[in-house]
Amino acid sequence: MIVPGAAAAPGTPPASRGRAVPAAIVGAVAAAVLLVVALSNLDLLTGRATPFFRDLGTTQRPGRALAAELGSASLNPHASFGQPYHGNPNLLLAYPFPCAPRFLGLHLLLHVALGAAGLWLFLRRQVRSEEAALLGALAFGFSGYVLSSTAFLNATTTIAWVPWLLAATEAARRAEGRRLLLPAAGAAAASALLALAGEPALGVLGIACAAAVAATGPAGTRLRSLAVLAGGGLVGALAVAPWLLEVLRSTDFSSRRLRGFSWGEFAAVGFHPARLLETPFPFLFGDPYRLVSGGFWGFAVSQGNPPYLASLSFGVLPLALALLFAASGRRREGGVWIGVGALGLLLSFAPWLPGARAAYEALPFLHVLRYPVKALFPVTLAVAVLAALGADRLLLSESLPRYRDRASWPVLGAAGLLAASAVAMRLSPALPRSLLLRLWDPAWLSDPAVVLAPVLRRLPVQAAAAAALLLLLHALLRRGAAAPVARLLLLGAVVCEGLAAARPHLPRAPSAWFDEAPPIVEAARRIPGRVFERVGKDVDPVRRGLFGRAPTDGPEALALAEALQGWALGGAVHGLSYAWDQDPDGSYTYLDRLARDVVNGRDWQGRMKWLRASGVGSVLASDVPAGVAGLAPVRLEGRAGVPAVLFRLTDPLPGVRRASRVFGSGSVTEAVARFESPGFDPATDAVVAGPPPAGTASATVDPAARARVVAEGPDALEVETDGGLPGLLQVDRSFTPSVTATVNGAPAPVLATQVNLLGVPVPPGPARVAIRLAP
Repeated sequence: MIVPGAAAAPGTPPASRGRAVPAAIVGAVAAAVLLVVALSNLDLLTGRATPFFRDLGTTQRPGRALAAELGSASLNPHASFGQPYHGNPNLLLAYPFPCAPRFLGLHLLLHVALGAAGLWLFLRRQVRSEEAALLGALAFGFSGYVLSSTAFLNATTTIAWVPWLLAATEAARRAEGRRLLLPAAGAAAASALLALAGEPALGVLGIACAAAVAATGPAGTRLRSLAVLAGGGLVGALAVAPWLLEVLRSTDFSSRRLRGFSWGEFAAVGFHPARLLETPFPFLFGDPYRLVSGGFWGFAVSQGNPPYLASLSFGVLPLALALLFAASGRRREGGVWIGVGALGLLLSFAPWLPGARAAYEALPFLHVLRYPVKALFPVTLAVAVLAALGADRLLLSESLPRYRDRASWPVLGAAGLLAASAVAMRLSPALPRSLLLRLWDPAWLSDPAVVLAPVLRRLPVQAAAAAALLLLLHALLRRGAAAPVARLLLLGAVVCEGLAAARPHLPRAPSAWFDEAPPIVEAARRIPGRVFERVGKDVDPVRRGLFGRAPTDGPEALALAEALQGWALGGAVHGLSYAWDQDPDGSYTYLDRLARDVVNGRDWQGRMKWLRASGVGSVLASDVPAGVAGLAPVRLEGRAGVPAVLFRLTDPLPGVRRASRVFGSGSVTEAVARFESPGFDPATDAVVAGPPPAGTASATVDPAARARVVAEGPDALEVETDGGLPGLLQVDRSFTPSVTATVNGAPAPVLATQVNLLGVPVPPGPARVAIRLAP
């Protein structure tokens, strides 16, 4: 690869043929971009608004909001009977950027900028000109993949440090002796931060890219680069080893590690080739941040699911430059990135590859992975690097003049087609409408005219803008971009294209909405016991039709509904503790998932026995039919979203109680059948995995049985209990094999009870039971 100051290849015009733009001006362009982004996102930077979409709003923000209450606790007692908290990597609680939840927007914007800065640092070693390095960095930072990943705090944080790992690996090539310490330290720091960032799949992809860069460097540098990468990774892993061990312990009994994902779950979202059209036509298939008007409708290109990533645009100029360079005679200089991009693209096509399903099902270690579209991350990196190489080699240094002349004509042809499309769509709107309607399912309830109207309005503008960008590229290919004005035009075009797509990727809601407990949450908090939340989220109104109230057509309507209705885990920060809330990412315990599937598979009358037995005191739901015995309505909340009603159980049971009749079971199926049998009374009975404890199989009910919690925290609790017969202390916390207990100071067994909860055998008479929940 060519580096600053290296001799040009034979026949290559010198880089100084045109006077370069001063580095200060390039820096001013970068500063101007940062200023525009900052000014357009002041509400996020100041904390007046908070980003809200997908995992960020429904899991990560509530999880971080609990930090003041839970501190370094291993478990979150508010999440489905107690689930991993500090050891949950998705929450980034060990990451060295402890910000209040209202400043998550600052975290995201800062890390997008960090990622772009890291790639600029890497590209400075790959290209001659500062302008080309900045172009590649902007292409990466403004890509649809990077911007769409801001819906996931852990994804954005991980993406930010991969370019820095690349930069450290590249720097190792040119360092010897003591100078190797700096790239080694950089590799160690980047590796440690990747481990803390909480998205292992993206981290592994990034490390693989760095290894490819190290292994394909010039002869004599490969071993050094690989050693720095491996040594830095080892040092980084050792530095965060306590955290990694905590993650392993806390997820040891998780659904993701024990069961993994099925092929259907893994392949739910791949990269459909039709989504390449999103580069000239951003949000062609609709905007998943909208509810109806302009909402996502392209389910034919997302396997029938909402898209994991809102946009997969590479940018018109970056993609064109990358393709031109990959087809040029200089492509060997970017061969590793051509290979990385091709392999990533192939992996993202996994749902459609012959034999992919058989391979996935035959290799159990792959079952922790899902969503092949994640493999488009190295493709995005490759496009950015190849775009920088293309700008540097073909435009700024004006090499390969005959190739540039030939290549300019297909670029002009593409520009002409896009310009003609813009005119045709403007003159005949029915044409694009008829084309889009071919992907519309007539069974969907929303009006296609309403859904498609914003898409159809912007298509001619997008086509014209793409044509203008390609016309500029055609002119630069013909005339070169050595002149300072041409270089600034190139940078300005990339900046304008990127800024135009940036803001829609950061939906937001006022932070004040989440600061105070709304009336229905306050009412639920006053009812003892856990809350079973089943409020209709209505996140797919295009297919199902909008119902309920939506004060706006954007995602803030969902944010307001969550804040008002206490969606799990939104009400946790206000004191609600949930039963069987939806597992966001496989981090909940395996038995909790099995029990939740059982409960959700029953009708409301069938659920009542499970709710009582599990210490549920209230229900927040939008689908309870009239007349369900055992539920009394308390309050209606219908200001936003699907109207939700708070019910209280009329005959609740305490979450911690002493059972005197205990039944054994040899499987989950047998335990469920025993529990749901007519003679089973959850007030006095329990069913455990394996044989019942000694003395508890009697048919006699102990009238003296009682239990009282005397101390409780996220990771432990103590209970005083008494009874005339041997019994089983039932506790509404999640069972894992790592839970330990003592009875009157002596170790006691802990049993899985009612499928997913805790049971501790206790002797006749008074006893004090201490339970340690966290490993």
